[in-house]
Amino acid sequence: MSRILRKISELKKKRKAIVIAHYFQNDEVQDASDFVGGKLECALFAGESKAEVIVVAGVGFMAELVKLLAPDKVVLHPREDALCPMVAMVEAEQTEKIRDNTLVIGYIKSKPEQMALCHAVADLDRLEKLLEDKCVFLPDRYVGDYFSKKLGKKFMLAEGYCPPHTRILAGEVKKLKEEHAKADILAHPQCRGDVLELADFISNTTCMVDFVSHSAGSEFIVCTEIGLKHSLEKEFPEKSFYFPSEFALCRNHKSIDLGDIYLSMKEMEKKVEISEDIAEKARQALHAGGII
Repeated sequence: MSRILRKISELKKKRKAIVIAHYFQNDEVQDASDFVGGKLECALFAGESKAEVIVVAGVGFMAELVKLLAPDKVVLHPREDALCPMVAMVEAEQTEKIRDNTLVIGYIKSKPEQMALCHAVADLDRLEKLLEDKCVFLPDRYVGDYFSKKLGKKFMLAEGYCPPHTRILAGEVKKLKEEHAKADILAHPQCRGDVLELADFISNTTCMVDFVSHSAGSEFIVCTEIGLKHSLEKEFPEKSFYFPSEFALCRNHKSIDLGDIYLSMKEMEKKVEISEDIAEKARQALHAGGII
């Protein structure tokens, strides 16, 4: 065990802390974490754990989601500048102007201030039951477009998008399929529409891992951020995974390193705080979406 890992381990015992990491994190951070998964699974794990301190190796909205689901725990976000660019593309003021007359549904990848203005907030597997014709969906326009086509409904879509997922191009996916004809194509709905049209399975990262675990297939073309490759290869060493683009990389997630995690626990700094008014309204939206 390296010196930094040993120090982190000692601090976790001292602080009664755990480290949770998103699939998109650096390999070494994933390996040093107590739990690795999608944003909701990480938040639920944190809320159910007996730890008093939760260190979140993920972007800002993920740390805030943990705080919403585990309000009595100390939540540390090692780098306050590790933010998701997509959530900054949608201004809360725009939502506030229309919510009184229009149903507003939010994707769970949102800030608490955005959630607080939504009538319901949900993850992918719950959105279908919530989305109504002519409702507003935010913040990801590609997820909204995917459900619009799937459900045959029209939505008013925000202009947000996930930069890493939009860097995955259909041509790259087709080329991999030509090289690996038997491979199943798995795609995240934050990808472009022409990529989704090629997919055999469309869902979030957690469901992708579950799909692989139950599949008799041995080859998979995976259209999401490349950090998922580490977990897939670690859990399924007998299977092969091909990622279409090396540019589908979230530098914001990966800006958090082991040193940041150590320092945040050592100093007990970078605590996530959400005003009680915003937190209560955000939790109401999460409750309406079936999350809590």
